[in-house]
Amino acid sequence: MDSSLSSGTGPRLGARTRQRISARQVLRMIAMTAATLATLAFLAVGVVAPLLHIGFSPVLTGSMRPAYAPGDLLITVPADVSSLRPGQIAVFTPPGESVPFAHRITAIAGTPSKPILTTKGDANPAPDHWQAVLDQTQVPVVVAVVPSVGNVLLWIESPLQRALLTALFGLTVTGSAVWWILRSAPASSARRTSGHSGRRRAVHAL
Repeated sequence: MDSSLSSGTGPRLGARTRQRISARQVLRMIAMTAATLATLAFLAVGVVAPLLHIGFSPVLTGSMRPAYAPGDLLITVPADVSSLRPGQIAVFTPPGESVPFAHRITAIAGTPSKPILTTKGDANPAPDHWQAVLDQTQVPVVVAVVPSVGNVLLWIESPLQRALLTALFGLTVTGSAVWWILRSAPASSARRTSGHSGRRRAVHAL
């Protein structure tokens, strides 16, 4: 009777133990994955993008619908002004404006080193009233659009929110490292205990 109870209870306890271990492993993988993704995103935006001169510009208005909408994020790379062509979307600050615009180039005049751009928003009925004279050697042009991510960039541009995100990132990385160390220590102790126990059994067997 006792033997049957013992044999019946053992597998169930073992199954529960395996389930608890599996859940812990899943949680650990999720935490490590989140920390890794956060680290990669931080490195991509803070280190890699500046080195490659990749720019990010959130869309504020609907003047370029349907190509992109307010809240989208424009990814730009610098292009020589002499290489600009009609149809490209350039990011520049027009005469009389204080913020940059991202409008499509419809015509180019002037000289290759100092072009004069005529631009138009895709959703606007007429070309822009300005003619942008570019006196710099390079200007950002749009190469990709990420929908809805521009709102996130606008949100984190606040100094307070940026400080909070930086602190949260540091806490996440530190917490993941400490948790990993604490989880690894019991396993090492268990292996050492198992080794000592085996040696003692061998001595007694002699």
